[in-house]
Amino acid sequence: MRREIAERGDSRLALLLAGVELYAVLGREFDLLEVMRSFAHDMHLVVEGTPTVRDLEQLFERDPPS
Repeated sequence: MRREIAERGDSRLALLLAGVELYAVLGREFDLLEVMRSFAHDMHLVVEGTPTVRDLEQLFERDPPS
């Protein structure tokens, strides 16, 4: 719609619509960033204290008890 308005010659309205579009896009990006931060924090709490790959390899490579 913004391009159509710009083609018709109303550059001020086109600029205003571009600003609104930018505001909306940045708002969605900010919301997504907040969701990602929350997810990262939650996942850190979930995996904290779990064995590492090295710990698991040592567990499976050791000799079974006799």
